[in-house]
Amino acid sequence: MATKGPRRHHRRRHTKPKIASTTELIPSGPTSVHHLPDHLLELVLLRVGSSLALLRAAFTCKSWRSIIADTAFLRRFRPFHEPHVAGHYHIVHPISHDKLPPDGNNQVFVPDTAMANALNRRHFALDFLPDLDWELGDSRGGLLLLYRRNIRRHPELLFPDMIVCDPLTRRYQGILSWKEMYQARCLGLFLLDGVAADDTDSSYISMSNFRVVVVVYGTPTASVFTSGSDGSWQENAAGSGGVPIPEFHLISFVGRVGPSLYWRMEGEGVVLALDETTMEFSLVTFPYTVVGWPDESSAFRVIGGHRVDLRVVRIINKRDLAVFAQLQGSGEWVIEKLVRLPQATCRLLGYGETYSQRPAKIVTANMRYILVKPREDVSWIVSVDLQTLEVEWAHERNNYAGAAYPYELPWPPALQACRADGGQAPQED
Repeated sequence: MATKGPRRHHRRRHTKPKIASTTELIPSGPTSVHHLPDHLLELVLLRVGSSLALLRAAFTCKSWRSIIADTAFLRRFRPFHEPHVAGHYHIVHPISHDKLPPDGNNQVFVPDTAMANALNRRHFALDFLPDLDWELGDSRGGLLLLYRRNIRRHPELLFPDMIVCDPLTRRYQGILSWKEMYQARCLGLFLLDGVAADDTDSSYISMSNFRVVVVVYGTPTASVFTSGSDGSWQENAAGSGGVPIPEFHLISFVGRVGPSLYWRMEGEGVVLALDETTMEFSLVTFPYTVVGWPDESSAFRVIGGHRVDLRVVRIINKRDLAVFAQLQGSGEWVIEKLVRLPQATCRLLGYGETYSQRPAKIVTANMRYILVKPREDVSWIVSVDLQTLEVEWAHERNNYAGAAYPYELPWPPALQACRADGGQAPQED
């Protein structure tokens, strides 16, 4: 019987996986942002601070421009960024003897302070419009809405002929008054975004895709004009919640916040609101400490932004400018910002504080600044910067006593992008 010898233990050889040489992962020479893959570069570009900065980035190189010009990218970018306001169109108030601009129109463009040296004002002139008898009614995106009005014959605003224009491209489209609403008194007329192409697309405004809504007095109704080859009017009627609407002269437009328009009704403790999305009217109740007393309509405004909740701007104690905000959860209204106008204006002008003892008046208000008359019986205006709460006397916008409308850079931006197939993306209006 054979005996077994000692068992030999064979060691298994463990083969280590080959690790790619670091020289294969890192490109030779210095690296830069251009080595980022497109999906990471998109994440970087989505965090660009504003639409103006995005336009500047688009001119960096062809690859950046191609990404930025893509419709899907622009759709993702828009909800996270406020539209960039290049400046405001101020209405020249004839009663206040405001100086008319060189083109003879009764509205003047005042650039934003940060862009004053970068913009050529000639690009915002309205001298291309037929005739000069137009009054500015609203703005949205890169478009303006103007209308004809004969104040001497009809002090109240009647359903007018209108015109929509793009100052940068110098294009315009006329809109005739709706015959069914002939001589109807109006509470205001406004520009709305155009109709979205489908459920997945977001709406935007351009010369080929816009809507106009005219709010008619009485039982409030909203008449909507939709642009296109067969542009036409349509009436959307809705009640005011059963509360009687006061006399025409007791209703005043006080602002637009998000998708809603607001009117102050003297003698009522509520504010009339129109939802632009549903075209339905409703009544919004504010405490009297916020909305003010019935005779204080000139001292009340609402403001807000793309991602900013509604704020109320009001003159309190007849002399102080207050901004009210609503607390989350409790719904309580509190003073968020306060400017004591007598001290601020008298310090600027060298008057005693007794000079500003009479009621102040809000001329116009937005999220950037508020124009105020320290006394209703004076012609001069000061502006309050809502970021710094500084009161300015010498700013150019203080020269105009009419309403002011923001002008936003057009969206989507007009870009000619070189694509991978060698073609070019078409320009948007």
